Amino acid sequence: MRIGIAVATALVSVVTGCSSMSVNHDYDRQADFASYSTYQWRDSDANVKDTDPLAHDRFINAVNGQLRTHGMSEVTSSPDVFVTYNAEESEEMSLDTTYMGGGWGYGPGWGWGRGYGAMGSSTTSVRKYNVGTVVLDMWDAKEKRLVWRGVVSDAVSDNPQNNAKKITKAAQQLFKGFPPKGD
Repeated sequence: MRIGIAVATALVSVVTGCSSMSVNHDYDRQADFASYSTYQWRDSDANVKDTDPLAHDRFINAVNGQLRTHGMSEVTSSPDVFVTYNAEESEEMSLDTTYMGGGWGYGPGWGWGRGYGAMGSSTTSVRKYNVGTVVLDMWDAKEKRLVWRGVVSDAVSDNPQNNAKKITKAAQQLFKGFPPKGD
């Protein structure tokens, strides 16, 4: 169940000091997005429907809300586009190094003699955290080709309540600038 929560919350979670949400988009420059007004969800192999149905439903609802905001309607048959998502989780490390200088001293170039001063030191701590990535795809239903892809990655929180509150914000970021206007 942990992996299901992790990949769904890749959309939203924050671990203080680790990383911020990364969102990327790509699309088919030949696609006519103005002609797409209906969509239908299709299951994919790597969604979290079975491992964490609550996170799955939150994600689906957030994406549905964004698609409605952009003038699209969900249908049960004959859609203009199919929508799928895949998710994965990976463990990342952050190295935090603190340097403590030696204080004061003097030596050649400053004054007389050979010089003296305090030694400096450094401490490095390793912090491990999970990063989830969700890939949301839209496929032209008639031509069976990928027309839009949004990718979002973020550090995963262990607090599902905190993550649930932020899914909507992540979906908004995912659909910022959708539909694409072309180059």
